[in-house]
Amino acid sequence: MKRQLNLFLHALQFYSRIPVGRTDYSEDNLTRSLRYFPLVGIITGAVGGAVFMLCMLAFPQTISATAAIIAMVGVTGALHEDGLSDFFDGFGGGYTKERILEIMKDSRIGVYGVISLLFLFLAKFSLYVSMNVQHLPVVLIAAHASSRFVPVVLMRTSTYVRTESSKSSHSRNHPTNITLIIALIFAVLPLIFIPWQITLIVTAVYTLILIFLKRYTEKKIGGFTGDILGTLQQFCEVAFYLAYTGIISYI
Repeated sequence: MKRQLNLFLHALQFYSRIPVGRTDYSEDNLTRSLRYFPLVGIITGAVGGAVFMLCMLAFPQTISATAAIIAMVGVTGALHEDGLSDFFDGFGGGYTKERILEIMKDSRIGVYGVISLLFLFLAKFSLYVSMNVQHLPVVLIAAHASSRFVPVVLMRTSTYVRTESSKSSHSRNHPTNITLIIALIFAVLPLIFIPWQITLIVTAVYTLILIFLKRYTEKKIGGFTGDILGTLQQFCEVAFYLAYTGIISYI
């Protein structure tokens, strides 16, 4: 139990800005902590949902949705959004593997990255304000949890391409079967509260996104980086919202 708690704290420390104190850090522990990556998503979505419902006591849905977005970005430190912007800068501005990797590693943001973030937050805001107020907290939790399982699958099935040391170096180690199983449990758990029809559609969409992004990145650079993992999570999260808003009225 103590070891599992340490792994969970690793996940919180790396994938959020929630203070956890000292941990028994190692690269192996960080890789194993991926089993709790969807649980971090549950926490992130729960924070966003709580902020949204509290703001709804005094403000309209538009302001509450904005507050929820800010809260969730604050919890994660914009880790995945940063990956998305780097992805679009790198693959939008680079023509060779070396140049793409170089651009993605650059701490400066380019025009492709700025535009991608504008579209991302506009999409999230629009989808949040179009949802039923009472449903949104559960949707946030389910989307954040389930979307975080897909990058774990990519890590298991593809190759980490950077050779130099980076904050995502642990991604070169493939997650174990037990890590995948535990991550899947936490990813699926919130889906109990989502209509099964939506879960089926979301699963299919996640699979298509994973296949497309995996093939595209392997063709361009031979595998994935930490930025690509963040991009995949964001793609899947938004896809969940789209599937939910598009289908819920027909159920």
